[in-house]
Amino acid sequence: MKRSKSAVSRRTFLAGGIAIPLVASGLFPGSSLADPVVRSNLNSTGSGKPDGDSNEEFLTDLQRRCYQYFIETADPSTGFIPDRAAANGSAASDVASSAACGFGLTAHSIAARKGWVARAETLQRTRQLLHSLVHLAEHKSGFVYHFFGCRDGARMLGSEASSIDTALMIAGAMCAQVTFADDHEVIELADQLYRRVDWTWMLGDNDCLHMGWTPEAGMLPYQWDTFSELVILVLLAIGAPNHAIPPRCWQAWNRGRALHFQGESFLSYPPLFVHQYPMAYFDFRRLRSPSGRSYWDNSVRAHHAQIAFMSELSNRNPKNFAHYGADLWGLTSSDSVNGYRDWGGPYEDDRYEPDRGIDGTVVPSAAGGGLAIVPQQSLYTLRHQRDQFADKIYGRYGFVNAYNPATGWIGTDVIGIDTGITLAMADNLESGGVWQAFMAHPAATRALQLAGFTSTA
Repeated sequence: MKRSKSAVSRRTFLAGGIAIPLVASGLFPGSSLADPVVRSNLNSTGSGKPDGDSNEEFLTDLQRRCYQYFIETADPSTGFIPDRAAANGSAASDVASSAACGFGLTAHSIAARKGWVARAETLQRTRQLLHSLVHLAEHKSGFVYHFFGCRDGARMLGSEASSIDTALMIAGAMCAQVTFADDHEVIELADQLYRRVDWTWMLGDNDCLHMGWTPEAGMLPYQWDTFSELVILVLLAIGAPNHAIPPRCWQAWNRGRALHFQGESFLSYPPLFVHQYPMAYFDFRRLRSPSGRSYWDNSVRAHHAQIAFMSELSNRNPKNFAHYGADLWGLTSSDSVNGYRDWGGPYEDDRYEPDRGIDGTVVPSAAGGGLAIVPQQSLYTLRHQRDQFADKIYGRYGFVNAYNPATGWIGTDVIGIDTGITLAMADNLESGGVWQAFMAHPAATRALQLAGFTSTA
C-alpha cells in the first residue's frame, strides 16, 4: 500500500434506531483528571513571558479562540463545519469536512461542560449538526464523504466516502451523546449516525479496512494495513453497535518496523497527528494491548523523538533550521509555501535529514495535539511561539496552521481538524474532559474489551 499517497489524499489541501444505554463497563477504569503534577504546573507562570499570564490562563485563552472557529465558521443553516477558514475570520471555505464536523461536535461538548456559552445554545448547535450529518450529508453505506458542501451536504472535490473521517465524526457524536445524555434527540441522532455504518462492507479479505469508496472507481485499493491513525478506526469498527467487524481485525494490520528513542521502541508514522487523534478520545494511559504494548507510551516516545529529531536538524544544518529545537518544534501534515505537505519526523533511526521537503516550517497544531501527551514540552513551545511572534501567528482562532520563521512565510488559514485536535487535547490536559465523555460511551469500552485490551490500574 502506498501509505504516503493515501495520507496526502486524506488531508488534501483545499482552496476553498434504539438509543444505546449510556452505561460504561466496569472492566476499565474511568478517565481520571490530568496528572496532579501537571495540573500544579498549570498554575505557574513561565519565565520571561511578556503577557505574564499563567499556563492555565494561556490554555483557557487558546481553547476559547479555538472554539470560536466552530461557532463563527459553521454554516448557519446546517451547522456543518468548513475544512478551513481565513485565520483573521474574513472568510471560510464552502467545503465541509466530515472529520471537522466530528471535532465540532467534540468542541460543542467541551463548551457545554465549561459553560463558555449557554448550554441551550451548545445543545441546539449539536442537534443541528447531528441532524444535518444524518439527513443531509451524502454517504455510502453510512460512510460520509470526506468533503461535502457546507450548505447542502453534497459530495465535493471528487472525494471518497471515507472510513477514517467517518470514524472521527462518530467519535465526536459519541462525546455529544454522553454530554447531552438528557436530550432524546441528540441520543437518537448520534445513534443513527453510528448504527447505519456498514463497517463489514469496507472490510477487505485480509481483515483490513479500506480507506474509502468512490462512485467512479468503487472501493479504493488502499487499506489501513499499517500503523497510523487507524487505531481509532479499527476499534470503533470492532465496538460498533451494528455491522461490527470481527475482533480479530485488531491483529490484522502490520505493526511494521519500529523506531527507537533512548533505547525504547515505538511504532511510528512521521506526522504527529497519527499519534494524537486516537489519543484524543480513547484514554490509553492505563491500558495494554493484547501484545502488552502501551499505545500511550508509544505516543509519548513519538513526540519526544520528534523534538530530538528537529533539534538535531538544527545542530547539523543551522543555516536552514537554526530555529528548530526545544523552544520551537512541531511537524505534522500542514500547509506550506508550496501547498499541503505530509511531513513530520523522524523517518528512520539515526537519520537526521530534511525528508519530504522539510523546509523550516513550524506547525503549531503538532504541539497543540500533544498538550495532554507531552504537556511541559507542548506548553513551553506554544507559549514561546505566541510570545515571540504574537498576533502574526496567534489570532482570532488561535494559531495559524503553519509558518516558517526562517523565510518569514506565514500561512493565511486555520484548518478545522488541527484547530479541533488542539482544543480537544488542551481540554484533556486540564480536566480529562473529552476522555471522560468518550470513555463513558459503551461502544468505547466494548471495543477495548473485544480487541483484548487490559487495564494496568
